[in-house]
Amino acid sequence: MKLFIKKEADMWIKKVAVCMFVFVFVLVSAPAFAALIKSDVISTEKMTVVWGYCPYGMLETSVMKVKKFYKKYLPNVDVEWFFGLWSVHLINNWIAGKIEVAYLGNMPAVMLQAKVGNTKWVGVAVYPHGDVGAIFVPKDSKIKSVKELDGATIATGVGSSHHRILEEIAKQEGIKFKIVSQNPEVAVGNLEAGKLQAFCYWPPYIELCIEKGIGKCLEPCNANKYEPYVNAIWPLLVSDEFAKKYPKIVEGLVKADNDLHDFMTNHPDEAAEIVFKQLESKIPIDALKRSLARYKYSNTLTDEHIEVMQRDIDFLHSKGFLKKHFKAKDWADNSFYK
Repeated sequence: MKLFIKKEADMWIKKVAVCMFVFVFVLVSAPAFAALIKSDVISTEKMTVVWGYCPYGMLETSVMKVKKFYKKYLPNVDVEWFFGLWSVHLINNWIAGKIEVAYLGNMPAVMLQAKVGNTKWVGVAVYPHGDVGAIFVPKDSKIKSVKELDGATIATGVGSSHHRILEEIAKQEGIKFKIVSQNPEVAVGNLEAGKLQAFCYWPPYIELCIEKGIGKCLEPCNANKYEPYVNAIWPLLVSDEFAKKYPKIVEGLVKADNDLHDFMTNHPDEAAEIVFKQLESKIPIDALKRSLARYKYSNTLTDEHIEVMQRDIDFLHSKGFLKKHFKAKDWADNSFYK
């Protein structure tokens, strides 16, 4: 009888010990398990992505380069940043097969897709509105309003978004411009020399001109009055093949770009400091802050954005820059916003 009781007691002690072990194990493991469930990691695949960017044209891209928001979702992905002074550098290297992911301006992206037909528009990197456009006239000019520029020679990049902006402004004002194609650096010299009646460019040139007292910006120094028809999309592109082979990687890049948007909005001073250093202090910090303040963002890709992009496609086709017309809705893919 005593032996039986002793065996029962031993079994009871063992059961209690096992229960205590399980309890402690669960207690200790629960946070780690919960963290695993809540993990932001989308893919653990190891790879190096070659990502094209033009930091002087799309200022915010330098912040992505430094902050590496993609690591939150893609911890084993490294990025090799492919620098382009102008978008044409990225286009040429895309065609050569050297890059499959890129931040591009709206018009270069449209021209690339029209030429190669193998890109996929997966994200809205920047959603510029009228804030990114401003018209400058010489300092001593008596012109005070856009309407007074009827028939004037105005410089911009022909085939650029600001070419379309100028034509939209002229249309809404009921006037005409003689638009000539000049790089911003050339146009600045020509305006100061009295060889130009006006020019229209994008940030950071707008703020650089204001900072250095070059010319006179026609108030209110933006094109907000002409929205939404002057709005544009600076897209995030990937190749069709890359999207098919690595959909989780693309999803992670899109999420990272949204995190970039939030950072630019919530930490503007820190963002400007990063851009300032990445551009080797070539642009005054205050000019950068004002330039970045002109940017707008979107964390979705919707019918509104597709409509905006379609205007650019239609414009470039009407001007003979595209041999083949295409639909923005067939190019866009918002499935990576999850």
